[in-house]
Amino acid sequence: MPTQRLISDLLRLLLEGDTARATALLAAAAAHTEEMCTLLVQSKLAGHFHMLAGELPLQDYLPAAGIAALEAAAAQQLARASRCRALLPIIDQQLTAAGIPYLLLKGLYLAQRFFGDMDKRFMWDVDILVRPQDLDLTVQALARAGLNAPAHAQLDTRNRIWGIHAIDVRGDAGAVDIHHTIRRLPGIQFDSAEMWQQAQTFTVAGVHYQTLSDLDTLLIVAVGLGTDIQTGKHNLKKVWDLYMILRALDQGTDWDAFLAGRSSEGSLKLVLNVLAFCLLLLDASSDCPRLAQALDRRRELLLVESRQQALAIYGRPRRHLGNRLLFSRLLPVSMPRYWAGRSLTLPARLWHYRKPGKPRPG
Repeated sequence: MPTQRLISDLLRLLLEGDTARATALLAAAAAHTEEMCTLLVQSKLAGHFHMLAGELPLQDYLPAAGIAALEAAAAQQLARASRCRALLPIIDQQLTAAGIPYLLLKGLYLAQRFFGDMDKRFMWDVDILVRPQDLDLTVQALARAGLNAPAHAQLDTRNRIWGIHAIDVRGDAGAVDIHHTIRRLPGIQFDSAEMWQQAQTFTVAGVHYQTLSDLDTLLIVAVGLGTDIQTGKHNLKKVWDLYMILRALDQGTDWDAFLAGRSSEGSLKLVLNVLAFCLLLLDASSDCPRLAQALDRRRELLLVESRQQALAIYGRPRRHLGNRLLFSRLLPVSMPRYWAGRSLTLPARLWHYRKPGKPRPG
């Protein structure tokens, strides 16, 4: 059994509260538990697993070093969640004072809503969405709180060859990823105005914040996973995020209506294939039967049709041509236009994301 499948099966059993079957699975996979612990840590799912597995006799099945790594990861996850929560009032104070509306993305809301607790999901930073015309003002406002963009960052949301959908600012208080759009993808026009209209409220420590609707949260996670597959930056945590959302929303969602919205914005083929990839990789179609039926009704649009294909996509290394070619076929533009767009935006992306060089010795 592939290690990623062992992890996902264990997590699914633990989510269902089936500790007996989870223990039996651990016992049967004794030869692979060291590799399992390594992948859990690498994919930032170690803390999540450790919190879910509180009643399992891990010491009977996992190496001592693996258990120590899981415990350390759980502690780090708690610290990161606490840091992100502490950053929220700083962001709110600065942007409210500057009169800048914003929405929280993913992160704390995703953990609270779909994982059941803000501490159960690893988070790097706080993601926010602002309107494009407010991006420069947002960077300035957060700089007043000691959260600064890289010195070389260029802000030009109107320029199509800029190609950047978010700016990262950092400081002693933490890191904020400032999105001015969901993604910038050829041929796809996300309805940002509707996303703002459908925003909802959630509460952190008694304070109300605005975030995307559940279906828009699903959209941003699915599109993000698709673009990460393009460059090989996908990992099991990103797939698991999507699964946790699908698992919670399947029964109550009109998938035909959701997918009709994707058709009008141009992202249908991309979103369909990312959702199919998730269910196939985790062998989780039975957990989301309504979505599985909706995907089957659109089989002619699926390029990811088997678990073998999903495993191949998942296993490819970064910048693998196969995943780039697949992604280019999922956009509503021709392949030449896709590659032309990649080429035109490459200089701006390399400049924006480049790492500062080391100072020359005096």
